[in-house]
Amino acid sequence: MPHKSPKVRYHEVSAAEDGQRIDNLLLGQLKGVPRSHVYRLLSSGQVRRNGGRVKPSTRVERGDQVRIPPVRTAERPSGPPPDRLANQVRESIIDVDGDFIVLDKPEGVAVHGGSGVPFGVIECLRHTHGEDYDLVHRLDRDTSGVLVCARRGEPLRRARQALNGEKTEKLYQVLVHGRWKGGPRTVEEALDVHARSGGERTVRPDADGKLSVTHFDALDRRRTMSLLEARLGTGRTHQIRVHAASQGHPVVGDLRYGDAGRDQALAPGRLCLHAWRLRLVHPQVGRLLEVSASVPDRFMELLAAGE
Repeated sequence: MPHKSPKVRYHEVSAAEDGQRIDNLLLGQLKGVPRSHVYRLLSSGQVRRNGGRVKPSTRVERGDQVRIPPVRTAERPSGPPPDRLANQVRESIIDVDGDFIVLDKPEGVAVHGGSGVPFGVIECLRHTHGEDYDLVHRLDRDTSGVLVCARRGEPLRRARQALNGEKTEKLYQVLVHGRWKGGPRTVEEALDVHARSGGERTVRPDADGKLSVTHFDALDRRRTMSLLEARLGTGRTHQIRVHAASQGHPVVGDLRYGDAGRDQALAPGRLCLHAWRLRLVHPQVGRLLEVSASVPDRFMELLAAGE
């Protein structure tokens, strides 16, 4: 079916979107458009907020007028998500707490539909739990673990604000190649988009990039592998993966920044990065909330083979 010619449109930022980064706002508005193209639109100045240029990290406020340039988007599939995916997402739900849903997102499942991926977690939740849910934050498709969704409006706005609060902690478990030496280690290394591969962003250490901080500590060490806890000090794209590789401990199963030779011998079958625990102040009752998702069995199977 032929597409209509796209036109410039203006999006008024809602209360639910207040405080959201403009790159994430665009990714939600431009379903089916590759991430790389969205960032090109931002860097070229075609996207404007209240008439002015913006950076990807710019946060929008309620009532802002965002200019979205003409973009051809992939035609969205009609009908509900396939039963198999909807059931997989439903079974991954850890807790439903009023206006919030917490999941242990499966590895390989996107958080939302987009370029080449017709459906993701949020489309499945809207199908099974109602259309008014949205993502509080995101995880990469190949990363498993804690994912929080909330009802649009005030619950979503408060949850996103809480996620950026000083008391928030994001903890990951990551299986890496090599025996980790010493104790806790903080990696402070600037990262930037250095190149693009197949339409996806590739992040590398770059002195001209943004300062990125990851705190690592060993949970278990074997002769050829280690299980680490990674606590985010900043939230850059692919931060844990790039920082781990820079320390000589690439993430097991990382096709982009990892060790292809060792992975081929090991055949891990997945990226061994898991969003393990999230601590934040509950956006409604104000108390400290902690949600966690158990480390996948596959991590422990691989670790046992690393003796």
